[in-house]
Amino acid sequence: MPEHAEALAELVARNRAHLKAYLPAVAQLDACGEARAYLQAAVARAASGEVLEWHVFSGTALCGSIRLKDIDTAQRNARIGYYLGQQFQGRGIAGAAVLAVLAHAFGALQLHRIELQCAAANHASRALAERLGFMHEGVLRQAECLNGVFVDLHVYGLLQADFRPD
Repeated sequence: MPEHAEALAELVARNRAHLKAYLPAVAQLDACGEARAYLQAAVARAASGEVLEWHVFSGTALCGSIRLKDIDTAQRNARIGYYLGQQFQGRGIAGAAVLAVLAHAFGALQLHRIELQCAAANHASRALAERLGFMHEGVLRQAECLNGVFVDLHVYGLLQADFRPD
């Protein structure tokens, strides 16, 4: 994955303002050195089983990323997060990619529950969660500080028994 450093830096640079709204840490990966260091750390986290991260491509263009984090094999649950460059949204790419990761999580990894959290104002992410069958479980009030402002997080959950890969 470190071989994607240049493509990741370019994607982030083109989408800095878009990403900064909800993923300020990702928005800082707009230089090849920072992107390479992040990707090398991602490989180490994957080796430990802590976080699994995949890059999403449209043809040969890197368009985003999906990750499973806080993977708890004893409790068989994890959290999912994702982003796409703005120019790739609205094409069904995120939905298809998230479905593939969910199929892996509930299949090969034998997880029981996947949780998704997103900022209240992130309507696209909330809509995707609902389209994919995630149940809205509640709101964590002012649970995340984004760009110096505390925001509410909507919490969604999907159980293995409720997953419909079609």
